[in-house]
Amino acid sequence: MAFSQQTGYYNGTEGKSGDELKAALNGIISGHTPYSYFFSKQIFKLSDADPDNPNNVIQVYTGFSHDNSDYGNSGLQLNREHVWAKSHGMFGDIPPMYGDVHNLKPSASSVNQDKSNLDFDNGGVQHDVATGCYFTDSTWEARDEVKGDIARIIFYMSTRYEGNDGEMDLEVVDRNNTYPYAQHGKLSTLLQWNLQDPPDEFERNRNDVIFSFQKNRNPFIDDPEFAELIWGGATPNAILIGNVKVMPELAVAGEPVEVNATITSNTEPVSSASLFWGLSYETLTNEIAMAVAGNVFSAQIPGQAEGATVYYKIVATNTETENMSVVYNYYVPKIFTGELVSIYDIQGQQASSPYEDQIVSTTGIVTANFGSSYFIQDGTGGWNGLFIYESGRNPSVGDSIVLTGKITEYYEKTEMVEISDYYFISGNHALPEPVIIATGGVEEQHESILVTVKDALCTDANYQGNYFMWGVDDGSGELKIHNTSVFEFEPVEGNYYDITGPMNWDFGKWKIELRFESDVTGGTDEDGPTVVEVVPIISTNVQVIFNEEVETTSAEDAANYSINNGVTVESATQHAFNKAQVNLAVTELSGDYQLTIQNVKDLLNNVMEDTTLSFSFVGIEELFLNGEVKVYPNPADRQVNISFNALKNVDLEVQLADVSGRTIRALSYTAGQGVNNFSFGLDNLSKGVYFLKIRGNHSSLRYKLVVR
Repeated sequence: MAFSQQTGYYNGTEGKSGDELKAALNGIISGHTPYSYFFSKQIFKLSDADPDNPNNVIQVYTGFSHDNSDYGNSGLQLNREHVWAKSHGMFGDIPPMYGDVHNLKPSASSVNQDKSNLDFDNGGVQHDVATGCYFTDSTWEARDEVKGDIARIIFYMSTRYEGNDGEMDLEVVDRNNTYPYAQHGKLSTLLQWNLQDPPDEFERNRNDVIFSFQKNRNPFIDDPEFAELIWGGATPNAILIGNVKVMPELAVAGEPVEVNATITSNTEPVSSASLFWGLSYETLTNEIAMAVAGNVFSAQIPGQAEGATVYYKIVATNTETENMSVVYNYYVPKIFTGELVSIYDIQGQQASSPYEDQIVSTTGIVTANFGSSYFIQDGTGGWNGLFIYESGRNPSVGDSIVLTGKITEYYEKTEMVEISDYYFISGNHALPEPVIIATGGVEEQHESILVTVKDALCTDANYQGNYFMWGVDDGSGELKIHNTSVFEFEPVEGNYYDITGPMNWDFGKWKIELRFESDVTGGTDEDGPTVVEVVPIISTNVQVIFNEEVETTSAEDAANYSINNGVTVESATQHAFNKAQVNLAVTELSGDYQLTIQNVKDLLNNVMEDTTLSFSFVGIEELFLNGEVKVYPNPADRQVNISFNALKNVDLEVQLADVSGRTIRALSYTAGQGVNNFSFGLDNLSKGVYFLKIRGNHSSLRYKLVVR
């Protein structure tokens, strides 16, 4: 079922190259179903599983097989490696870039620390653990077996993220030392790796698994030539194979399937086309000559047994050249012939199912999918929903399915487990209408059905400290809302929301599981936005943080901000992702100030009250003669020395952060007027790249430090 909708996936890319092809591919793979960074561990169990030991995953740079549950920060313990380093564009914690599993690979912790955020290129010193890898202070060479895998991941990220819909614009470039820009290198080397190491079965399986979760593919695995056409200067083939489709769209066991394609040529006419098919990717040994009517070529693949996946490609020729399509496939669904028990009867209108511990078959529409579980529902109203515990199936919301499995009561929740048969009936169905309930009025009949609560006040927004749950109350009692592996919402305490989703009973609590952005609407705050913090970043930039997302036009109107003591606000820019943050470009700061903000609106057009806040800016650069600060040696091993001349006495804080920005060591130091020398200890730190920050008042100096 994971592969049943691939036919025609790349229709519309034929004959294109360069930016035109890149834009076409972006239109195909954008808008994927995002999963949380945390959930990628579960996807790895399928996408990067050791073929010889399903309880292990293959580490990307060592090639070692390692326990798929052993995550940590030492030795060979697993890390989730961002192949396109998240610091190249600073997208840490920003969805969907941060959790895009196409960009994540399991890696040994010690190796991940050394690889850090380096660009990719050939050469350097052999790594002592990942012995197939080599590195310098600015580059990392992957082992030969995954060079192409790495290149195709970088190509995917550069194509998937083009600055649309508030996302970042990531670009692969032909140079190194690209940190911290939203760039990664080195393009010419990556193109070489793509050709040197073509996709293998492991990489194709990974693409299929991630597609089953995210519903988008890495095009450069399906067709590595895309990279040459976009960045390598290759010319599109003169023969164009497009509009590939199958009829019927849903195959029937034992019935033939017709494959059609429009095939044209920019030079000599197409002389022939053949369809090659088989029951695995590697065995497309059956050849059928395609009939032609005008420019439409067609051939029939004989009927196959239910449960089969059929792979095929089209090869077309003229007197000058030959071209072939990507390898597509379709699935032949199973046919259910047994007896069904309705979900209503399984629930039994009571706390425990009358079918507990029995194996039954039932049917419903998928209303939510969270990767390791999903919900189905048969009609609107109470007792018509059922929780399905099964990882990796990943049906789409709106699919009509039949399931056979065991009914259990898991801590008082009725669910189906141990799925023995799965039947896809059809897709894209309208979902049952949610039942409107009171937050304090949840009953057993609401278990696993779609519900809606209206005008519910957020009473507890601390979801990070409460197992990703936050609380709302419409006056009838509090109800928990769960930020899930597929959608997280940042609530604001005191705001009112309408919330929709399946009702779950879990760990002794009722909670609504969030699925999509549209599940949460509202956010009424009659008082309008308030200012949480004003932070001068540098002498010409001030960051303003509001308590909620603010409306763009009013937030970016520089006339709504004023600073005293002769400072001019030149422009106001809302952050591309965090819509509660605005950065002010101002004339030079030095001293104490008051910032007045007015007329900024929230997303519901509530206007803030006029607000005046005080802040100060004394740049750390002013503390040192000529701004000269010496940090040595670099690279360092046991300690790093810091030397400077201070103009006056001042309290400093020195911080050492890893590449993710996490502070791992800090010390306070009081600088005296004149010469200052002190040391910062590096004992017991893993080798890799770190950042040393010297903070004073409201700004800091930052140095890249290599620990060896």
